[in-house]
Amino acid sequence: MRTRDGRHLVAVLALLCGCGDVATAPSPAPAVEDSSPLQGGLGSLDAIGQAVVDGLNNRDEAALSALLLTEPDFKGRLFAVLANHPNAAQMGPDLLWDMQRRGGADELARALERFGGQDLRYVGLEPERVEVGPGVRFHRRPLLVVDERRGERRKLQVLGSIVEHLPSGSFKLITYRFRD
Repeated sequence: MRTRDGRHLVAVLALLCGCGDVATAPSPAPAVEDSSPLQGGLGSLDAIGQAVVDGLNNRDEAALSALLLTEPDFKGRLFAVLANHPNAAQMGPDLLWDMQRRGGADELARALERFGGQDLRYVGLEPERVEVGPGVRFHRRPLLVVDERRGERRKLQVLGSIVEHLPSGSFKLITYRFRD
């Protein structure tokens, strides 16, 4: 699959999936070291996980969307560390932001359709792996561990990566990624 300007979609997948080596990312913008929190950032992984469960239980698309990295933080402060593939960096922040937002909205809609309104109880997040980059820590493909109404424990695959901004200690979800 190719994007409208002919570059391969692999760059976008590398960005969204975390399929790349953070160490090979372009040099980070100085703004990564800015100690101010990410816009709307929460104070812990558990706060993100609980907010996702609350949003799913309430079928609150707006609240779930508010957990996502904002456009200024994505395009400005963090783009250099998020664009972990040379093609992603060449595509630029505008195109990648647009593609990510569209894909993430579709994934969120699917997650809401499947898990919305189920009275889930938050138990924890289990990242597949954790990567540290300049000024950030990525919690890649975390499983959302919940107890269902009947008491059965489930591990939901509805989240993409979570970024932890180390100077401020704030956390934001990069995208939703539903895998059933």
